[in-house]
Amino acid sequence: MSNGHDQSHPTGIVVAVGDPERERRLLKALADGGLAVAGRCLDGPSLVEQTRATGVAAAIASTDLHRLTRDALLAVQEARIPLILLVAPAEVRKFEGLAYLLSADSADLEVVAAVEDALRRGVVPGPAAMNQDMPAPGPSADGRGTGCEVIALVSGKGAPGTTTTAIGLSGAIAATGKKVLLVDGDLRGGSVGAYLDLDPRRGMVGLTVGGGGEPPDLANELQDVASFSVLAGLERPEMRERLAAEHIPAAMRAVGRGFDTLVIDAGETVAGTASAGTVAFLRLADRVLVVTTADLMGLWNARSCLRYLAAFTALPSERVSVVINRHAGREQHNAVEVERALGVPVLAVVPEDARAARKARQEQQPFAGGGGPAARQLRALALRLTGGELTVAEEIPVKERARWHWRRQPAEGRQ
Repeated sequence: MSNGHDQSHPTGIVVAVGDPERERRLLKALADGGLAVAGRCLDGPSLVEQTRATGVAAAIASTDLHRLTRDALLAVQEARIPLILLVAPAEVRKFEGLAYLLSADSADLEVVAAVEDALRRGVVPGPAAMNQDMPAPGPSADGRGTGCEVIALVSGKGAPGTTTTAIGLSGAIAATGKKVLLVDGDLRGGSVGAYLDLDPRRGMVGLTVGGGGEPPDLANELQDVASFSVLAGLERPEMRERLAAEHIPAAMRAVGRGFDTLVIDAGETVAGTASAGTVAFLRLADRVLVVTTADLMGLWNARSCLRYLAAFTALPSERVSVVINRHAGREQHNAVEVERALGVPVLAVVPEDARAARKARQEQQPFAGGGGPAARQLRALALRLTGGELTVAEEIPVKERARWHWRRQPAEGRQ
């Protein structure tokens, strides 16, 4: 079958959504995706009872379901049934470790994609075991990866420079001798193609044509820029609706052959804007870099992005780091302060370099090849990611900032 499910052994899904209209749409989306409905229920006890029945493979529930208690969720977990729970952003922490969490306003196709992913992964482990037992989303997890190192760059709201960082980092990694493919995975309408003056008729648009069946071969969609290759993104956000998210892992696995590193610009990644396609990209990653500025608003938006990653992608925390971009010196928070605020390690501090950025845009080239401070720090980040050695001139100033910070504290404490 084109959807990949064996219709002679249908997958039984229990649907426990209180809203009749949402339930109707979900039932249709599940049927269109080749997933059979094993039962429908209107409260927590019924959900528990039905998930214990023979033939049930997964369940979907909303947190506003009548009498849906923590004990009921634990009972579903004990029945070894993967559960996709539709939650409001404010409820994420309340339900962590009890189910696969998906934003309550997710599109029906996103819910179906989450069900299919849960069927592959199995039941969510309990909170204490989650970090140790959750299957890693990268290439080595279950054979669904690309076969090369995958680095995804994301951000919260506010345009902190994710695309320019992704382009610069791709050039810097290529300069270490790696063969690099940059993928514009910003499905809201990416700008990598415009930045690098690429043909907009080639790229991710290949995944929006052809309907069902096997994903199209994107090898002929690649374009070469400077020292690396690029798979351009979607020109217009409305094209996202025609993109088959379920084809992304296989398409990236195929197009990534022959490359050492795949860099994905995933764009803005927060609840309400990220799609099933964005999640599919992120789950391929060996490492996710959250790009942020170091002012108050930038850190607020980065925190929202980190919450989304924790709640809706099941990425282990050790795979996530922060890159501070366009750092303006002492008037902004330093690396140590950012780490404290976000609870995530800072991997690089890229200073503001307006002249180099402007020149790179005018020439439509990555600015990591220049000699300015931002270019040096991107090259240092590339070496750190690829295991290379940093020279004194290229050292990322995170450690130096940390030493300065802790050296000050004893004197301050005696005042």
